[in-house]
Amino acid sequence: MPLFKYKVSDAAGKVSEILIEGDSQNDAARRLQRRGMVPLAFLGEGAAARGHQGFLKKGVDVVDFTDRLVPLLEANIPLERALAILGDEPDNPQLQKLVGDLRRGLHEGRRLSDLVKDQGSTFPAVYAGVVEAGEEAGALPQVMGQLRNFMTTAAELKSFIISSSIYPGFIAVAGIAMLGFVLGVIVPKFATSLAGAGIQSAATDFLMAVSNFVRSYWWISFILVALLIWMISQIRRTDTGLRRWWDSLTVKLPIFGKLVLYSNLSRFARTMAILMRSGVPLLNTVSIANRVIQNLTMRGSLDEVAGELRQGQKISGALSKSNYIPSMMLRMISVGEETGNVEEMLDRVADRYENDLKKSIKRLLSLFEPLIIVFLGLGIGLVVLLMFTAIMDMQHAV
Repeated sequence: MPLFKYKVSDAAGKVSEILIEGDSQNDAARRLQRRGMVPLAFLGEGAAARGHQGFLKKGVDVVDFTDRLVPLLEANIPLERALAILGDEPDNPQLQKLVGDLRRGLHEGRRLSDLVKDQGSTFPAVYAGVVEAGEEAGALPQVMGQLRNFMTTAAELKSFIISSSIYPGFIAVAGIAMLGFVLGVIVPKFATSLAGAGIQSAATDFLMAVSNFVRSYWWISFILVALLIWMISQIRRTDTGLRRWWDSLTVKLPIFGKLVLYSNLSRFARTMAILMRSGVPLLNTVSIANRVIQNLTMRGSLDEVAGELRQGQKISGALSKSNYIPSMMLRMISVGEETGNVEEMLDRVADRYENDLKKSIKRLLSLFEPLIIVFLGLGIGLVVLLMFTAIMDMQHAV
């Protein structure tokens, strides 16, 4: 369900801002009223409800928050007291605000899972479902421990992708900057020296044409960067046609499509495993796991899974309706259904696709690095060759 942001007043007259899920704006308002809150103003829906944080604004590290909360709960410290210990950090105002909101809700008699839902995009979609299962089973510390392992694995995979991309990106930026310096600074000085000697050559004219273009239209690069940033921001929004077009395209690409497939399948399988192991009902498990799939095309192909399960289909049979679930994954789930251990099979599927994703990224980057070096080498080599040709023309003229 989409998110809606409201300014509300509670029973004590305190005014605050809150995020809440609902089928529509009116449904979200009714949910607030059932909680004893009075909606004062509607502040936004969907991506706008989450606020404009920007790329560099620091938020709450949910992985670190969970990793520090679990040991306190396992030590039988009450939840409210554990949150108070976590919030005792004056250097992290975002964490203090989060902990303050959670503790305030607990004092009002609300459950932690409901409070997590109110935080919107701060917590991943799987978080509230797992916490709710732990509350209903009376095993919140144990379930939170499984959630910590799940989030740590996801964070490690994300860190691997980012760290693996740093070196190729640095080479590309440094190489382009070097080529721009040669064309914008070195070549004009060289051409001026030849012109002062009264020498004209086709190589010099070509170099100067390229150099003048770079010096005159360098600002186009900033427009292209701004356009790229705008496209990324549009793609990140789930309610745009550009996002849907991009997702349908990327999943079909020869090489990049495999990365998209492995990433989303591993996230989907891992989420289902932890939710089923935590005791979340199967229909809720499928619904939550479907929401963690970032590719809208793949997510749409799984929309009918819940309906198939209601009609008595097994998990493997329901998932087989999607064109993006590989037969290997279906067979492993089917074996898990026969042995009564679907969760373990889903974990193995997630491990398999995470390993395949890492291997594919390593292979792609190992190919990308030499391609960048060769491309930049050819560019700079061509400039040097043209300069050498101009020097030879000068010697012949003398």
